[in-house]
Amino acid sequence: MKNILILATFALCLSTAHAELTASHQAAVEKLLTALQVQKQFESNLILGFEAGMGVTSDQVKAMPPEMQQKFATGIEKVKTTILEQMGWAKLKPEIVEIYGKNFTEQEAKDVTALMESPAGQVLLGKQITVTADLMKVTQEKMKVLQPQIVKIMQDEMSK
Repeated sequence: MKNILILATFALCLSTAHAELTASHQAAVEKLLTALQVQKQFESNLILGFEAGMGVTSDQVKAMPPEMQQKFATGIEKVKTTILEQMGWAKLKPEIVEIYGKNFTEQEAKDVTALMESPAGQVLLGKQITVTADLMKVTQEKMKVLQPQIVKIMQDEMSK
């Protein structure tokens, strides 16, 4: 029994030590995050995800009385600010560095950084946010059509 406890403690120590990045690995990961423009994309996707999840279309907002449109816009801006304050880059950077460090070796981080700093990598980065926004718009439009079917399926299942 004592040997099992010693082995378990040793395994825990190894897994904890493995979770911490070396200084050079962390530096490589942070350079990778900069090259990938993760902060910009992360915060943009955070807001795009919120907007898509709201399920409110611009047509629905335009149908509101003007004073309600203004209140709605003010509310949305306050929510976006709160989201970025609570879940933005400044709050989540340590976890993001850890996640990238867990998924990229130091050498992989350096190699991908070099790729993304190349002209082709810069083209990809320049277009990625726009492509993501366009994809979210398309999926949001498709979800509007799918939404009634989802509601019906759930109602059917809940009434069984």
